[in-house]
Amino acid sequence: MTLPFDLLTLAEVAAIYLLAGLVKGATGFGLPVVAVTLLPFFVPYEMALALNAIVIFFTNIQQIRQAGALREGLGAAWPMMLGMAIMVPVGALFTVGITEATLMMILGSFVLLFVVTSLLNSSLHIPKGWQQRTGFGMGLLSGFVGALTSAPGPIFVMYVHALHLPRPIFMAGLGFIMVLFGFVVGASYAWVGVLRLEHVLPGLLGIPPAMLGMWLGNSWAKHLPIETFRKIVLILLGILAVVIIYRALGEG
Repeated sequence: MTLPFDLLTLAEVAAIYLLAGLVKGATGFGLPVVAVTLLPFFVPYEMALALNAIVIFFTNIQQIRQAGALREGLGAAWPMMLGMAIMVPVGALFTVGITEATLMMILGSFVLLFVVTSLLNSSLHIPKGWQQRTGFGMGLLSGFVGALTSAPGPIFVMYVHALHLPRPIFMAGLGFIMVLFGFVVGASYAWVGVLRLEHVLPGLLGIPPAMLGMWLGNSWAKHLPIETFRKIVLILLGILAVVIIYRALGEG
């Protein structure tokens, strides 16, 4: 199997995944957005999506292993996972009914509003009796958005963050959600021809630097107080929201 790009480009891709893994290791998310923002400067956008589909799946399995709290993480994540699995096929039926720019603008604005509100009032949380229903509803929303834009991550983070979980459970729960989404997206990309056999080897070569970055980020973030960690998560989520809105304006 031959590489679809030269060794210099491969080194640039590895550096991007090292950086993206560092962000993910520290906060539990951000790898897909960081990578898909930087990769198109070096490889075609379609290939960037294909590489991400491969790396996302494996890095989130690693995130679950690093976090440890498997039972608690799955317990927090399963309502959203169920809603997402149901809604992804439904959302795919609407891909021709609404422009991606419109949906991205709505998503970015919604996430930015959540971030600003949360920073102003850190006590925002989902009441215990509403956690499963809220998770299922957010799963339906994320499945619809994910089918249309392949960018449901901010919705995942909003839900898990609002549960006010300890960092290990936060990381494990988010990892479970992203593993399922990574599988669905990877299968969808393979079905429509975006993810092809020629992308497998470059995608696999992107996993080691991403894993190294995750290890470094996770090691650093373990020493952060929980409130500092939550603020970092919110600030990064706000940055991602601004990126989403900027992209929507550029495509609109």
